[in-house]
Amino acid sequence: MRKQRTEIEALLPQSTDNFDVIIVGGGPAGIGAAIASTMGGAKTLLLEDRTFFGGVAAVSGWMPMNRLMLEGLSRGDVCDLFVRKVRSLGVDASLMGKTSWVDGDGLHIHPDYLRLAVYEIMEDIGCHYLLRSPVTGVEMDGNKIKAVICDGKFGRSVYYGKIFIDASGDGDVAYYAGVPTVKGRESDGVFMPVTLGFVIAGVDEERLFEALDKDYLTIVNSIKAMGGKGYATSMFYSFDKTTVPGAVSINNGGQDDDGIIDASDLHHTNISLRTGLQVAMDFITIVKELKIPGLENCVLIRTGADLGIRETRRIIGDYVMTLEDSQQGVEFDDVVARRYGTIDPGGLVEDKDYHGSIINGHAYPYRCMLPKNVEGLLVAGRCASLTHLALTTCKSMGNMMGIGSSAGTAAAMCVKESIAPRDIDIKKLQQRLREMNVKL
Repeated sequence: MRKQRTEIEALLPQSTDNFDVIIVGGGPAGIGAAIASTMGGAKTLLLEDRTFFGGVAAVSGWMPMNRLMLEGLSRGDVCDLFVRKVRSLGVDASLMGKTSWVDGDGLHIHPDYLRLAVYEIMEDIGCHYLLRSPVTGVEMDGNKIKAVICDGKFGRSVYYGKIFIDASGDGDVAYYAGVPTVKGRESDGVFMPVTLGFVIAGVDEERLFEALDKDYLTIVNSIKAMGGKGYATSMFYSFDKTTVPGAVSINNGGQDDDGIIDASDLHHTNISLRTGLQVAMDFITIVKELKIPGLENCVLIRTGADLGIRETRRIIGDYVMTLEDSQQGVEFDDVVARRYGTIDPGGLVEDKDYHGSIINGHAYPYRCMLPKNVEGLLVAGRCASLTHLALTTCKSMGNMMGIGSSAGTAAAMCVKESIAPRDIDIKKLQQRLREMNVKL
C-alpha cells in the first residue's frame, strides 16, 4: 500500500534517540525479534547495515526460507504474521518451498517482495527502523551496554536503549562489548562456505527439475568435474524454483578452491565476491557445454546483492549448545524455542554424515542468548552460544525467526519489569510465548 513520506519519516530515528529495545541485524532473527518486541509494547528500533531487510533470503534471490511453518501450519504468532504479510502481496510474491527433511516447511520469496513485506510489517506495528546503519561500536556503563554507535559515510549516530539484541549474524554488538567469541569449526578453524547466489532465466523448468529428480548427483558432479578444465566450480549446487516463469535460483558453496573464508575478514569477503562472480559466469558456459536438460538456452540474470554467510563469530554464553543436545533431544528447563529440520553444514564435509541423527523439534535454551561478562544484551541467530555442529542444526531461516521472536519477547518483558535479561522469570517468559502460540 502506498506510503506518504511523512509516514515513513515518523519511524526513522534521529541520532541520540532513546529506545526501549534496539535490535541490530535485519535478517530473519532480527525481524522476528523486532516484531515480538514491538508487539510486547516496547519502543523498538531495528538497525541494518545493508540497504534492505531480509538477510540471506533477500541477498540471494528466492533462496527458500525454510521452517517458517510447522507441517504447513503456524509455528507461532510472529512467524505467522510474517507469512501472512508475504502472501498478502499476491501470487508473484512467493511460492511454497521444498518439502524435504532437509529444507521443508518454507517459502521461496521474491527478494524485492520480501524487502517490501518487512517494511510493511514494521510500519503496521510501529517499529522504528533504519537501513545503511552499520554498528561499529558500543557505549558501556560498566558491564552494561547503554548505546550502539553507527559510523559510515553519513557520519556518526548514537542510539540509546535499555535492552539490546544482537541479531547481526556476526556477533558485532557482542564483540564490541567485549563478549568472548569463537569462530569456525573447533577442530580446524574451517567455516561453512560463503555463497554468492545467482539467478538464471531461459530455463525449461519441467525438463530441468525432471532431470534433477532423476539423477541430481550425476548432474552436479558433471558440473563440478569441469573444474579440471579451468572453470570456476563450486563444492555444491542447489536449484530453487522462483515466482518468475523460466527463472531458477542457484545456491552454491563458492569457488571450491578458495580455502578458508572467514567472512568477518574484509580481505576474505573480497575474495569470495570476486570468485563467486566467476562461478556464476562459468556455470552458464558449463551447463551449455554439457547440454544439461532444460539449461541449453539459459542466461544469467543477476548475482546476489551481497554474500550469503553461514558462519562467523559465535558468542560464549551461559550455556553452549552442542550437537549432542540435538541428537539426544535434551529437554531444557529454560526452553524458549524449538528447532526443526536436520543438520545442514552448507556443503561443508564434516568428519562423518550426521543426517538422520538429529531429533526434529529439539529444544533451544534461553541461556544460549545470554553472553558472558555483559548485561543488557541478548544474542539471537547464528551468532548465539553454539558449537559449530550445533549451528548446523538450527540455521534454517524459520528457526532463526522463531529464536529471534523469543529474544524480542524476553526483551520487551525486561523493559516492562525493569530487569536485566539474566534476571527474567523463565516461567513467565515461557507462558508469554505459549500465549503467542509458540509450541514449547
